[in-house]
Amino acid sequence: GNKKTMMPMLATAFLASSVSKFPAAGGRTMSFSAANAAAARMRQLSSSLSQSASPFDVNDSTSSTSTSAYSSSTVKPLHPPKRVLLLRHGQAAHNPRAEAARENGCSFETFLQLMTEDDQFDSALTELGVNQAIEAGRQERVRHALRNVEMVVSSPLSRALRTADLVHPLSSDDATEGNSSKLPRRVCIEDFREINGKLLNAQRRPRSDLEGKFPHWCFEHIPDSDESWTEEKLESREACSDRGYSGLLWIMQQREDNVLLVCHGGLLGYTMNHHSNVVLLDGRSVHSEKERCITKRFGNCELREFVITVWEPSAKDEQTNGLNGQPVITLEEVSMD
Repeated sequence: GNKKTMMPMLATAFLASSVSKFPAAGGRTMSFSAANAAAARMRQLSSSLSQSASPFDVNDSTSSTSTSAYSSSTVKPLHPPKRVLLLRHGQAAHNPRAEAARENGCSFETFLQLMTEDDQFDSALTELGVNQAIEAGRQERVRHALRNVEMVVSSPLSRALRTADLVHPLSSDDATEGNSSKLPRRVCIEDFREINGKLLNAQRRPRSDLEGKFPHWCFEHIPDSDESWTEEKLESREACSDRGYSGLLWIMQQREDNVLLVCHGGLLGYTMNHHSNVVLLDGRSVHSEKERCITKRFGNCELREFVITVWEPSAKDEQTNGLNGQPVITLEEVSMD
């Protein structure tokens, strides 16, 4: 069955009666719905160890009662919740035809073929992509959302790094050496690169090249050369979503509470919608925003805001409710203030 088809529906039900419980970053609170959804997912993961049928199948008889044996009291946050803004890069050279075809409902094979035909190494932003990022950074709504950002995290691909700098630029005053301690730190993380392999646009530059092009970024977390890209095959959905999951865990381990993450549509889609330990929730309060499904692929330069929490079983349940060895992450999309 589809692992994620059920959880957004469960999340919607939880939110109808959610009550604030845990304090979150940026003055936000996290609702019982996140704890309940995490508990439900833990039950499903535990069940999957002893059942041959997928516990995520919407037709499974356990689906309608999967939350009844668990409540918010059976799970605990592993880290304090964080406010994370997710931003996809602006239009890049391999995007125009492929994205247009995707919007019109083409198959994945056609989408991949168009990207292959328009492929180029570490695909750069198009003129439109540059303008998208500049205009996004000028929008009052976006500027307001970015005002308290303490850390900017990016994929190591140039289109994401440049988008980050255009949307949330260094001012001439901030760029001076004397003010460097006041800046949001900018960190490049390998886990947030796009679906890897086969396509040249997924291949990154050596670290030394990136340090020369983006000297205000920290690249200490990436290898000197691109060791993971291969021309033989495209990375699997499972491997890609595992990277995204690992990257989110890394963010949650950092000291900053308000984070901007700039990365890619494929990676975000796989991580948010297909990883068994990630639960997507709808906490938006603005009606116009709710017209867009939370699982919809990010558009170029589209920004969304989330409260992210990492959950583990409470101590009394750790042995009886064995998981797959990994905590559950809830991504609760909220309306941007």
